[in-house]
Amino acid sequence: MSAIEITQHCRAEHCLPKLQGETKEDVISEIIDCFVASGALGEDAAAELFGEVLAREEEGTTGIGKGVAMPHARTSDVIEETLIGVGLHHDGVDFDATDGAPVYVIFLIASSDPEEYLRVAGRIARVARDSVEMTALQRQTTAKAVHKFLEESWSSMNA
Repeated sequence: MSAIEITQHCRAEHCLPKLQGETKEDVISEIIDCFVASGALGEDAAAELFGEVLAREEEGTTGIGKGVAMPHARTSDVIEETLIGVGLHHDGVDFDATDGAPVYVIFLIASSDPEEYLRVAGRIARVARDSVEMTALQRQTTAKAVHKFLEESWSSMNA
């Protein structure tokens, strides 16, 4: 899967440079709302996807450390295509991350195909492990800037 294919799943309108929520549930909802606003997800499906993502959170944290979380639904029946939403939170959100630190970058992945989910998650995780890249990502102030940054980052890391 090339960088272009990944960024096709993560459109600029799915990037939120200023998440407002105070809890992980709030920010997950904000990202899902951007899927609805873009027309990528129906309003009826949003509540179901939200429930699926929260159910996964109950199984174990998706806060992978270093200020990054990857909440997801990898076998959702309510979506037609894999969706990636990216949110930045300037104050940090408690995601019960593995390192106990707040989360500043949230990559929400919704997929109906578990194999595609694994490929996408692996590529995102590769970029997310680079703390210099994540710090630079957090400096982006518009949805287009976040999207462009990720596109270039995924390309440069051959993700």
